[in-house]
Amino acid sequence: MTNFTKEQDQAINDAGKDILVSASAGSGKTTVLVERVLKKILSGTPVSSLLIITFTKAAAREMKERIKQKISDQLEIEPDNQFLRSQLLDVDTANISTIDSFCLDVIRRFYYVIDLDPQFSVLTDETQAELLKERALREIEADYLEGDNQDFQDFYDNFSGDRDAEGARNLLLQLYNTATTEPNYEKFLDNLPTCYEVGDNLIRSNLWQQQIKPLLLKEISDLKAEVEALLAEPEINSSDLVKVKENYDIFSNRLDSFWESLNTDQPYNEIRANLMNCKFEKAVRKSKKWSDESIEVYQDSQDLKLDLNDQLKKIFASFFVVEEKEQIAVLQKSEKIVKTIVAAEKKLIQKFSQLKREQNLIDYSDMEQFAFSILTTDTSNAHIAQEYYQEKFNEILIDEYQDVNALQENIIKAIKKKGQNTLFMVGDVKQSIYGFRQARPDLFLSKYHTYGKDNDSEKIILADNFRSTKRVTKTVNDLFNPILTTNFGGIDYKKEGQLQFGASYYPSDLPTASEYIFTDKKQTQSAYEDQYGDEMDFSEVQMVIARIKQLKAENFQVWDRRTQLKRPLEYSDIAIITRTRSDNLQVMQEFAKADLPLFVTDAQNYFQTFELIMIMNYLRLIDNPQQDIPLVAVMRSPLFNFKEPELAQIRVKTPAGNFYTALTSFASVNSSLGKKCKEFLQQLETLRSFAATHRISELIWSIYEKTHLLEIVTGLPNGQQRRVNLESLYERATSYESAGFKGLYQFISFIERMRKNQKDLAQPLLSDKADNAVKLMTIHASKGLEFPIVFVMGLGHQYQTRDLSGNFTISQNELGLTIKEKNYRIDSLVKSLADVQKRQQMLEEEARILYVGLTRAQQKLILVASVNEIENKRKKWVSELDQKKDIIPLVKKINAQSPLDFLGPKLEQKHEFDQTIRDMTSALEEQDKLYYLKFNLDLEPEKIKDQNEDSQEVNSNVNKVVKELYNFKYPFEDATKTTAYQSVSEIKKAFNDPIDTELENSRLISSSNRYLQPIDETPTFLEGQKFTGAEIGTAMHLVLQYYNYEGNKDQENLDQEIDQLVELGKLNSLMVPHLSKEALNWFVMSDFAKEFWKQPDKLHRESQFSSLVNASELFNDFSDPSAKVLVHGTVDGYFEAKDGLILFDYKTDFVDKTNEEQAIEKIKQKYTGQLRLYEQALNEMNNDKKVIGKYLILLDARKVVPVD
Repeated sequence: MTNFTKEQDQAINDAGKDILVSASAGSGKTTVLVERVLKKILSGTPVSSLLIITFTKAAAREMKERIKQKISDQLEIEPDNQFLRSQLLDVDTANISTIDSFCLDVIRRFYYVIDLDPQFSVLTDETQAELLKERALREIEADYLEGDNQDFQDFYDNFSGDRDAEGARNLLLQLYNTATTEPNYEKFLDNLPTCYEVGDNLIRSNLWQQQIKPLLLKEISDLKAEVEALLAEPEINSSDLVKVKENYDIFSNRLDSFWESLNTDQPYNEIRANLMNCKFEKAVRKSKKWSDESIEVYQDSQDLKLDLNDQLKKIFASFFVVEEKEQIAVLQKSEKIVKTIVAAEKKLIQKFSQLKREQNLIDYSDMEQFAFSILTTDTSNAHIAQEYYQEKFNEILIDEYQDVNALQENIIKAIKKKGQNTLFMVGDVKQSIYGFRQARPDLFLSKYHTYGKDNDSEKIILADNFRSTKRVTKTVNDLFNPILTTNFGGIDYKKEGQLQFGASYYPSDLPTASEYIFTDKKQTQSAYEDQYGDEMDFSEVQMVIARIKQLKAENFQVWDRRTQLKRPLEYSDIAIITRTRSDNLQVMQEFAKADLPLFVTDAQNYFQTFELIMIMNYLRLIDNPQQDIPLVAVMRSPLFNFKEPELAQIRVKTPAGNFYTALTSFASVNSSLGKKCKEFLQQLETLRSFAATHRISELIWSIYEKTHLLEIVTGLPNGQQRRVNLESLYERATSYESAGFKGLYQFISFIERMRKNQKDLAQPLLSDKADNAVKLMTIHASKGLEFPIVFVMGLGHQYQTRDLSGNFTISQNELGLTIKEKNYRIDSLVKSLADVQKRQQMLEEEARILYVGLTRAQQKLILVASVNEIENKRKKWVSELDQKKDIIPLVKKINAQSPLDFLGPKLEQKHEFDQTIRDMTSALEEQDKLYYLKFNLDLEPEKIKDQNEDSQEVNSNVNKVVKELYNFKYPFEDATKTTAYQSVSEIKKAFNDPIDTELENSRLISSSNRYLQPIDETPTFLEGQKFTGAEIGTAMHLVLQYYNYEGNKDQENLDQEIDQLVELGKLNSLMVPHLSKEALNWFVMSDFAKEFWKQPDKLHRESQFSSLVNASELFNDFSDPSAKVLVHGTVDGYFEAKDGLILFDYKTDFVDKTNEEQAIEKIKQKYTGQLRLYEQALNEMNNDKKVIGKYLILLDARKVVPVD
């Protein structure tokens, strides 16, 4: 039986009140949650009366399994307990799910409250959702611009460049993500302009009094405290530093004047003047005659002076850059634009919602918004829904409560009823790391600081850590004591957030020492170049690899919790954890060189991979070749292999103009390079011409074919993943066009927006070595996991702050704008305020992310960093820690540039002397210490020589194997020349009569081997139009697909049907004049269609199918007799007659009226195979009825033609 701590026991058993459990890392919160559920069930509460909300679907599955296991264990003790047996069966259908799944249950049960069609589908494809949202944006944009709305044009002008409107579009899309997580998004949007209402006196405004003034007073007070601390140093009063002290006394008085004018609400321009006066007098130079103590204090004063000047400059630039009159003018202009943005945002939300409703779709944001509406709308039906859930659930248990957003919080409030049910919330604000999903840790903190102060609520803190060794626990606590404070992170870590060692099961002689491996990046790179030459680059992962090899060499011992014994280290015991995936490919390459197994749980950012950058640059070039950077990037890529000297030759010949002009000029030179340039330009021009008449997806595939790009990247390291990435782009282009979008430039812009918003299309990497391999993952991916040895890498990487450097900032309550003036841009005060607030929120989350990373370690924690000029940074970090209070001042934390800016001050406090990786031994590993390991090159010349000799022997064996592989002949070579997937239209002739096997009118694309039909003559009713024949043919099919055969049979119905398709956005209104209404009316009024009017429910249109077909039926003499090809297609229509199925297919092919009989016979031969394949598919799909007739509907000839 498990022995629970006092606090765990409280969390399991306390009842009758709302409970918040603050559960630190490794404190067993999931175990406590499961035990509480079991306790409820054992006391007679059915599991169906509990609502258990988890953060992920995986967590919900795990929760169900653990609850079932606990019930099963109890049944071993009470085998005759029938209630427990029934509960075991009920767990799978119980409300144990994510908040989205619960919301979906609310919608499916009470859809009628909001008048929703119950046959809706869930839009799970994020890219499809983005495309629909993009379409909604373009449509409202067109409405505004075509309506000549000046306010909207002013908004777009303010945020858009000379070439595009991406700035304004990004604002609307990002604001959408924020607004839709609010319980009342309209109210949230309507409140945004109020921040800008300042009247004619800035100082008296709410913006200044409630937000800017308190912020500035706090910042200036911190600066004053730093000055006072320096002036309190005894040495500052020495004769050596008289002038230094005088300088600081003057500055201190000026700073006091600024603070006083700010505090007493003096006029804005006076406060501004006082700030401008906060400067030091002339610099004081140090003297060699001074004592060492004086020189040290002098240096401290100089460092502080630089820091003070820097902070005051930032305050000036943010809040005082212009005088009051201009500040007010900027705010007024911003207010007008924000009102326009709010109106546009509401239209975007409405339009996007409309597009989803037309397709009967709902997405994840809809789930929460709809559920909230159902539960809170003031109607009788809504009250029924709310009461249903309030009475249904005895208790609402929420896991990972620190990550809920405002809307989710309000949904929970709606089903909570005092006296009826209780809340049990488990979480850890120190692990709230999902700000990009609009998580609101402040909701957790508000309860954390208020619960337990009355009889209706209780706060329980689970601080005992049962995961980590005492050394790991101490290392984490030491590092985070100065970081997380009440004014940074909302919790005093030192007093109430520390981990308490609880893992007493570890043996005392276990190697657990923590380590900090560091190096100066520039110095180490220089040493690498000296020893190995210019071709050898240093990377941080080499330090990790060196340490892993050393751990294996020293036979490092790991505690196996399962066997309760020590055993030798395995690779699978090690995890490398990083903040981002940007270095993943480099890590993989270095591990491959070192011959160490690596399992990557998530790939590098899709849009930053080499292959995607390459293909996107080529698409930019095809769209507009007058772009130097994409042009040179493509030329230098493996596709064309232009070398730098060649590029230089091209430029030297034509120094003026862009590089495309120089390239075109050089193509006329009679040389090998000139020929190379000419061939490059010819291919580019061919693709540009191809792009003008083909779909984007076809263009991308054509590039793959002409450049052999798929084959090239497959041969690179991690080639299979690279190939999948390129295929994903092709699929996304297809989705993009299927959603109704066109144009290469627009597609490039769409992909660029997805890249900026970090919408990742990459697939997880798989490895057959995953069972015994080092794990590489991001900190976000590692949350909830634990490993014996953890390397936290990339601690010197700079934080990304591009969200704060743009022309708008969306914070929790503000939309801050930068305003474009004639010759410059200026941040509004609201933007400056939002930047300060968002920067602190962002850095607080970065600190929490760091905490999550460090607390994944069970036995040993290793921190890794490579930093430029590390000695200078070490001095800076030492000065930033308040030694007496053991905290990092707030101003230092909100200016942190990297994880080391958080960890460095405490690390350097105890940094006495350095060791190296080779110094580490088993005896040292068992010490309860943090070791500082400075990385040096570990390979001596003798070892390098030995390795070179070994490699020569290996190379001879490799050459032998390579020759065998090169001469290998694949037995199914013809299978490599066709795809395993074919569409019906591509292979239709393979199903024609046996004599018709030459596919004389077909052509074969070599890399994909899909059969493609050439374009035949254009039908008479399609000639001379600005739309292509294919587009008009598609529109004709569309009308027939949606034509309503119910009601009165009347030719005037057609116009009504077309108008409705236009109104629904399914048919372009400009297409209508080009439709052949005579042909359409001929068919719907024909004898063939008369049964459709009588029994419209028996008519099926646009029926999709997939069918496996023997490859031998498609390809002559195919080598693999068992191979099958997946065939996919769409049947235009079939009708369920009494005796069987009547299959028909619309065709808009031209029919020569002078030789009509022969023309029709030709068309029959062309499509017979296609209809036979449809027949085969329908017969497979329908067991009761088979196809008894096949017909071609020739719209041009007004003929219904039977097909054998």
